Amino acid sequence: MAQEKKYRLGELEFNTEQEYRDAAMDLKRIKGIVDKYDPEDPEQAKRILASIHAHPETFRSPYGRKFKEKLEAAARRGMSSAAAGRTARAGQPVAEEKTLQGAKRRPFGGFGKHGQSGADKAAKKERAAARAGRRTNPDGSEKEKFQIFTPKNFAIGVVIVACVVIFSILSPRFFKLNSSGDSNGDIRRNMVTAYAKSQAELKMQLYTYYFNVVGQTEEEAQKDAEEGLGHYVMDLSDRTVSTMTDSEISDIYSRLVEGGDIQNNSFVEPAEITVLKDKLVAAGLSGNTGNGVEGETAVMAAVNNMMAYQQRVFSSLCYGYSLLGNSDENAREYASEDMNAMFGEVIFEYKLGEEDKQSYFDSFVKRGLIKDSQVVRFSADPTAYNLPELTPAIEVSIRGGESKAYQCSMISYAPAASVFYEIHKGKQKGYLCFRNNGGNTDYIQLGDNTVTAQGDFFMLAGSELTTGKWFYNNQNIGILMNGDTSSLISYVHDLNY
Repeated sequence: MAQEKKYRLGELEFNTEQEYRDAAMDLKRIKGIVDKYDPEDPEQAKRILASIHAHPETFRSPYGRKFKEKLEAAARRGMSSAAAGRTARAGQPVAEEKTLQGAKRRPFGGFGKHGQSGADKAAKKERAAARAGRRTNPDGSEKEKFQIFTPKNFAIGVVIVACVVIFSILSPRFFKLNSSGDSNGDIRRNMVTAYAKSQAELKMQLYTYYFNVVGQTEEEAQKDAEEGLGHYVMDLSDRTVSTMTDSEISDIYSRLVEGGDIQNNSFVEPAEITVLKDKLVAAGLSGNTGNGVEGETAVMAAVNNMMAYQQRVFSSLCYGYSLLGNSDENAREYASEDMNAMFGEVIFEYKLGEEDKQSYFDSFVKRGLIKDSQVVRFSADPTAYNLPELTPAIEVSIRGGESKAYQCSMISYAPAASVFYEIHKGKQKGYLCFRNNGGNTDYIQLGDNTVTAQGDFFMLAGSELTTGKWFYNNQNIGILMNGDTSSLISYVHDLNY
């Protein structure tokens, strides 16, 4: 019986991949919080706990629960310190009160006649004088009577009333002018709205990539698209921000800041998302969700997307052939041959009516180029079409001569019919092109073996253009030039490149 797979993360062991992913996500969230706050500080611990309590789904693993317990312990320490402080502060007045009460119960010693001291008599005289509208000095003489309604006080009152009236008139206008969309609440809502909208668009692009390019099932594509968004602190792609309260927006904004997805009111994209977006660009999906514009039927949207895709592929092919020194006319001719081999029907230059679009839609569906009203784009991997993938370095030997090493990088947009590479050797720069236009009618005899020539080969190094047929020869790519098969291209595993 096969041993059940275990997942480990630090000292913890998990039985399922989901438990492992939950723990990894909790660790990321904890790191984002610790980088910004001090969990040992009681006040900061309270604020973090308040956010966690408002969103119970924040942590889903033992790591998260241990971190929450640590926050709760810090918060309790703060409450204990505050209670001790209140007890210490309250102790002094209570002692003073008891002292006074004890003094009242003491015998008459130290007091004047009938148990009253001289100070009590003076206080009693002062209270009597106050009731009579008089004030007395310590020596018993009468103080000057205090007058409230004097001309000076009346003038001051008039000025105060006037200021209050003016402020009551102008303040609504002042606050109206300063309550624009730049308030903190509006900024937070706008940031969260933009964040959710961006995620929704990215999720659709990722789904299209996994479904149409990678060839996954709908369930697999949906799962991988959601997993991709899981690299963010929160997945808001399916949430309606416009219906959220200000409190909910504030909590979400705080979590995005704590997790590091928002810094200085700017989005910080996780590295894993950047990698996924590079794949979308390579597959021709950048900025294209696969959806049509308002008013289009699914058929019209699919055919319009196919026309736009064909236009991009054709432009890329023309550019590649122009790098080899071909004229615009020859470059377009080569590119047109490739396009016919790839698509069967090239329609990007046509003006089509609805009936024409329906006809082409049915044709592309039969060819497998449109599936579920989505364009099935060609893979960005040249090996998927039996074409060489030569990065990062190669050695080229022409007609059995001394081999030269080149750094090599693919520059093709869709290598299904032809793949282009840029090569470097010091300051020297050149280009390679391997064509596979679907003919495959030429055969090459190599000793006792017969191999199929995949297509045309072009190499431009400096001002010298080399042409021939290319084929596979074990680990190398062989070049047939006027019956000579001694020219080779070898892979180089340059790990320092």
